[in-house]
Amino acid sequence: MVEKLRYWFNPHPDTEGALRLGFIASYIMVIGALVVYTNYVSGCDSGVVSFPLWGIAGLLMLLVLTERFEIVRLADTQPRQNAILLVVLRAVLVQAIVWLDCTGLAIILYPVVPFAAYFSLGKITGRIVGLAYWMFVSANAFIANGARLLANFDRLTITVIFTLLTIFMLRIADLIDREMRRAQHTRELLARLETSHRQLQAYASQVAELATAEERNRLARDIHDSVGHHLTAINIQLEKAIAFRQRDPDQADQSVRDAKASAEAALQDVRESVGALRQGGDTFSLRQSLAELIDRMDTTVLSVDLRVQGDESTFSRPVLTTLYRVAQEGLTNVQKHAAAHHVLLDIDLGVKEARMKLQDDGAGFDSRELARLTAFPDGSFGLQGLIERVELVRGQMIINSDPQAGTELTVVIPRNPAQLPQLAGAA
Repeated sequence: MVEKLRYWFNPHPDTEGALRLGFIASYIMVIGALVVYTNYVSGCDSGVVSFPLWGIAGLLMLLVLTERFEIVRLADTQPRQNAILLVVLRAVLVQAIVWLDCTGLAIILYPVVPFAAYFSLGKITGRIVGLAYWMFVSANAFIANGARLLANFDRLTITVIFTLLTIFMLRIADLIDREMRRAQHTRELLARLETSHRQLQAYASQVAELATAEERNRLARDIHDSVGHHLTAINIQLEKAIAFRQRDPDQADQSVRDAKASAEAALQDVRESVGALRQGGDTFSLRQSLAELIDRMDTTVLSVDLRVQGDESTFSRPVLTTLYRVAQEGLTNVQKHAAAHHVLLDIDLGVKEARMKLQDDGAGFDSRELARLTAFPDGSFGLQGLIERVELVRGQMIINSDPQAGTELTVVIPRNPAQLPQLAGAA
C-alpha cells in the first residue's frame, strides 16, 4: 500500500523533477505538521480539534497536490499563463493557512511561493517574489491573527529568521535547478551518443562493404600482377617453341621447359598468395624476389640489369611488395609491347624514401596516350593497377616515353607511408 501510494505521488523517481517534488513536499509536510501541532497545543482552540486545524491540514494537502500536479502532470510543457495561475494558487493557499494559524508560525510557509516561481517563471522572478515576501514580513512581523507565538519574539528576530529561511529556500532552488540542468544535459548527451552509436553502426557496415570491395580490387591486382605475368611469359615461350619447332628443335624444347617453369612459378605464386591470406605471409625479400623474377624471364632476347641499393629491412612489407609488383608489371609490359633489347631496373632504398627506375631501349609510345591507357577501355588492369598500388602507399609514379626513344618508369614511395608529412616551417 505504501509503495503504491509512493508510486502514485511520484511515478518518475529517477527524473530531475522528482528531486524538486521530494524536497518541497517534505518541507511543506514538516512545516505543516509543526503548524498543526503548535495550534493544537497552544490552547487556541481549548485543546479541542476544531475547524481551523482541519482547514489547515486540508490546505496543506492541497498545497502538496498542487506541487505534484505541476511537476508530474505538466512538467516543462505548461504555458506561462498556467504557471502564473499555479503560483497564484500557492500564494492563496499559503495565505489561507496563515489566516487560520493562531500562532503565526505558518509564515515560514511563505518561501514555498518564491521557490515555485523560481522554476515556473524563472530565476529572477523567483527572487523578486522572495524579496516581496521578505519586505511584507519585515513590515508586519505580527501579521498572523493573535500572534501568540510570535509575540514572544521581537521584530528583528522574526525578520532574521525569515530572511535566512528565504535565502535557504532560494539556494536550494539554485542547487536543484543546477542538478536538473545537469541531468538534462546528460540526457541530451546520451541521446547524441545513441545517435552517434547508430551512425557508427551504419558507418561500420559501409566500411565493411568498402573493405570487401578493396579486398576484391587487391585480389584482382595480385592475380593480374603475379599470375598474369607468368601467363604472359608462358605465352611468349610457347610462341617461341612453335616458331623454332622446325628450325631448332632443341631451342623449341628449351622454350617448352621454360614455359613449364613459368607455369610452376605461377602455381607457386598462387599458393603463396593463399598462404599469405591465411597466415599473413612470411618474410619478404625484395632483392631475392626480383632476382628470381628475372631468372624466370627469357633473357636471350631481353637482357635485364638489376641494381638494388640500401637496407630494405627499414621498409615495410607493403612498400617492398609494391615495388616488386610495379617492377613485375613493368617488365611484363616491356616483354609484350616494347620490343626492347635492354632494361635497367635500378632501386635505391634511401633513408626517407624508396626510388625505383625502370628504363628500356624499346619502341616507346606517345605520352599523350597515358590518359587513354589509364582508363583501360579494353578491360586491362595493368597501368591502372600500378597507379592504385602506388597511391595506397602514398607514392608517386611518373612515366616518360617518346616513340623510338624507349620508356622510363619512375616510382617514389616514402619509407613510412603512415607518417603524415610535416607542415612547411614546422620544427
